[in-house]
Amino acid sequence: MENGVQRAPEDVRKIIKAAKLHESELTEVTQILRFPEASKRSNNLKLMLLDDYLLKEIEAGNDMIFKGDPDENVVLCTNSRTYDVKEAETSNSLLLVPDLLFAAATGLDETVAHDSMDSDTSLDKSNASLDRSTESDDGRPPRRIEHRDILDTFFTYYELKPCKPRLAKLRKLLEPSRYRGPELEYAVDKTKLLTYEDLLDRVQASRAELADELEKIQAVQVDEHYRLLDFDYEFRVLSYMLDLIEENSWALDRISREETLESLKDLIPRPILEAMFRFYTEESVREGAAQYYRYREGKVCRYLARVLLNSAGKFNLAEFMQAWRDSVPEGMVTDESQLSGVALIDKSSTPQVIWGFVEEDLPEDIGERFKVLFQTKPKWTVDEISPYIQLYATEKLNVNALLTKHARASTLDGVRVFSAKHMK
Repeated sequence: MENGVQRAPEDVRKIIKAAKLHESELTEVTQILRFPEASKRSNNLKLMLLDDYLLKEIEAGNDMIFKGDPDENVVLCTNSRTYDVKEAETSNSLLLVPDLLFAAATGLDETVAHDSMDSDTSLDKSNASLDRSTESDDGRPPRRIEHRDILDTFFTYYELKPCKPRLAKLRKLLEPSRYRGPELEYAVDKTKLLTYEDLLDRVQASRAELADELEKIQAVQVDEHYRLLDFDYEFRVLSYMLDLIEENSWALDRISREETLESLKDLIPRPILEAMFRFYTEESVREGAAQYYRYREGKVCRYLARVLLNSAGKFNLAEFMQAWRDSVPEGMVTDESQLSGVALIDKSSTPQVIWGFVEEDLPEDIGERFKVLFQTKPKWTVDEISPYIQLYATEKLNVNALLTKHARASTLDGVRVFSAKHMK
């Protein structure tokens, strides 16, 4: 019905009769839906299908932000979660009608209140209304007409599903401003420096997810800007820190944070030093007011292995393992498991060899990544390939499911291995 047209009770009764209904089957309130004029229709309203978490976020008044560049699929981010946004069609059109009354709220004056829906007696009131409506069959009392304006008509809505934050862009944004030491800061393009808010605006992730990823990739805040550390500079700082163990005859679980910061304050900027200490150590024991730390053994050994592997191509495995053991602080133990995701070992060759192969250097696209993996090594066990594809796994699609989709399984010497799905 168009706006401005009014229905009378007699018009309603004609429609009821044409529909072959009886007024005794209806309450006495009739709601007339009116379509707005074209010039008054709302074009800025969208429907979204929300889960319980998103509904509570909205009801609490918390921020929710849509993110995405023109070449990206849009996501919705709360303070702690990311949702994929996709448009879906409805099988029937949906009408948005403010103040529309439902069955239990369409009784006489005292039952019109919306809270009647929450009352245990709402059904009784609706039934009473039905009983009273029979009086209209005898011409008493007149049917009550309520006109309702349709705000908008929808044929699509937005479906929101939880998804992993899209963090690949973060390294790209930070790469141009890598920190190489105070002596090389003059060469840094200051327009490439980004604050936390800059990153939050451009990366498709929530605040909590972005903060976690910045810690994971070891981004350091220098003068309010987040920076990745250059590989060689990070090695320089870590070497200074580890040298203090021998210089001070510290036990591996008695590392002093205060003495480390004090000893190196003239060599390393304070923000860098504090961040590096946080990245590479963990609390060990407390003695009185003194808190001591230990270095994360696996992380230190893994990084020093990368330093050795960066200096050349393939290494004789036995020679590498000995050089690696000699490079770590006394008391730390190296192990092949620490090389997961940073090196590959070929034990079928003579002599056995090892070479650097770092996960973060591989293509972002999963198809391209599998292509590089199988060009590098034709056959992989699950344990070997997992570190290089784990980031694509979800709750519904684990590593084994990814391999089933993108690779071909076979058995080699009794061991299950995976190779390229389409081999020439």
